[in-house]
Amino acid sequence: MSEIFDIAKQISKEHDIPLERVLMSLSDAMKMAILRKYGEETKIRVDVDIDNEVFDVFVAKKVSKNPKNENEISLAEAREIDSSAKIGDIVEEKIDAKNLGRIAVTSIKNVIAKLFRDVEKHSAYEEYKNYIGKIIVGEVWSIGAYNDVIVDFKNAIGILPKKEQGINDKYIVGENVRAYVLDVLEESKGVKLILSRTHPGFVKELFKKEVPEVKDNSVEIKAVAREPSRRTKVAVYSKDSRIDPIGTCVGSKGVRIAAIVKELGDEKIDVIKWSANPSIYIRNAMSPAKVISVDIDEDLKRAKVYVEDEEYSMAIGKAGVNAKLAAKLTGYNIDIIKNSDKIDGVEVGEVFSADSDVSV
Repeated sequence: MSEIFDIAKQISKEHDIPLERVLMSLSDAMKMAILRKYGEETKIRVDVDIDNEVFDVFVAKKVSKNPKNENEISLAEAREIDSSAKIGDIVEEKIDAKNLGRIAVTSIKNVIAKLFRDVEKHSAYEEYKNYIGKIIVGEVWSIGAYNDVIVDFKNAIGILPKKEQGINDKYIVGENVRAYVLDVLEESKGVKLILSRTHPGFVKELFKKEVPEVKDNSVEIKAVAREPSRRTKVAVYSKDSRIDPIGTCVGSKGVRIAAIVKELGDEKIDVIKWSANPSIYIRNAMSPAKVISVDIDEDLKRAKVYVEDEEYSMAIGKAGVNAKLAAKLTGYNIDIIKNSDKIDGVEVGEVFSADSDVSV
């Protein structure tokens, strides 16, 4: 079947698909056409030799005195294939695609169409999987029954689940939305992106977009801790002593941080300086509260943080957010203690756990 091989080469060249894959798909198409004509029990063998440009299809037939169906062959015809053939033997007859008629043509067309769809889908998957852990922009296509946002991309669909949306986020069909790519799935119907606007990584990527020094690694983001739509703490550091990492991220008159805050729906952001010294790092992480001292228990990964009585509420923050984020950011369980309790010898404070999501 040289014509089949020629078709395969043309498809491979025009659509940049490996020849082996095209031939495999055409082989499946031929098998499908033969099974429809000869029956589901038909035994088929496809002989493909790329080097010699061979594409032959054989059907096993039973030698019969009076052939009654497509799976049988007369003794005379059988002996043209194998001179020693006798009644009851099984011989393989080479099939000419032309003899399969419209069934073969339809099968080949359907298989090629599926091949193109699969190649396009896989190409889209390979393209979009590079976006995992990054920000992507798409157009809001619809709002689902459970308030999941369906986002349209060039050749993929994104799902922004309700739980991954900020409280203050508003979505309008037809408008663009920025989101962080959690995962990319190659499914039967196409490529699906799982999106988030609440992941700590979303904040980190926004800093890369708004702060050139973060993008070129002059300033490192060491960790991000979030309570989505409420507050975020970002730990920054620079090896270059000439660079002020906090000032660089905030920008002149706060213009850089303002752009990020706006994207997050006015979520408050504390940019703090990272330190390899846990005591200093925790002190910085408690900002805007002022800390008197910090006692570290490395074995328990626990820190006692002492603050003036008037700073206690600020240190904890509304609903404990400030202290929770400081614990998440530093990786230490934090026990906040009023200075008056320390003086009185009653060191009983509220402990905030470090067990939560932190993007590093």
